[in-house]
Amino acid sequence: MQELITPAATFSFFGTLLLINGIAFLRRSWLGKRPRNLLSLIFGWFAVAAGVALFCHAWGGEVGTAYALLVFSLAAFLVIAFGFEDRSHRRQKVRDVAPEPEERPTNWRRATAKALLSIVLAGVAAIGIGVAFAVSAPMETHDRIVIGGLLVPVLWGGGMAWTLADAKLVRATLLLLLISALSYGIAFLPKALAL
Repeated sequence: MQELITPAATFSFFGTLLLINGIAFLRRSWLGKRPRNLLSLIFGWFAVAAGVALFCHAWGGEVGTAYALLVFSLAAFLVIAFGFEDRSHRRQKVRDVAPEPEERPTNWRRATAKALLSIVLAGVAAIGIGVAFAVSAPMETHDRIVIGGLLVPVLWGGGMAWTLADAKLVRATLLLLLISALSYGIAFLPKALAL
């Protein structure tokens, strides 16, 4: 029995308790009224950060972060599952209709521009952010490359979804061009100026 109670197990146990309590506080602040729930919000994020810190202290930075994220996800699932409430017996309130997308006349030129904008320009911006992260993030080289590579498809998908959902093509074009210019500037300008 004594072999089971190691410092890593003790820190993990208390880290798990902190993560569960932190998520419970965050859920409480989310369900509460705005002015009074600030304290629950602060306690919730503090408990989550302390729980992650305990896991990192027990297992090291890389493994501890993975364990903390796993326990965080499971704890969030448990808090939400235990807070489940069957509302089918309540009277349905009349709600506003969900906002619909703006009605605009579509033509083949606009559809082609939107497709090119969402696929090509969102991809260029996502690759630029990934390369900028891989080149200039303050981490080990292998970690920067892996995280930068993993960022690209996520950001590309997000950029495509946002571009297709936005009704104004000019705004999306300008913002994606600005993001591309900034990210490629961060990635390659210091090396070009050093020559």
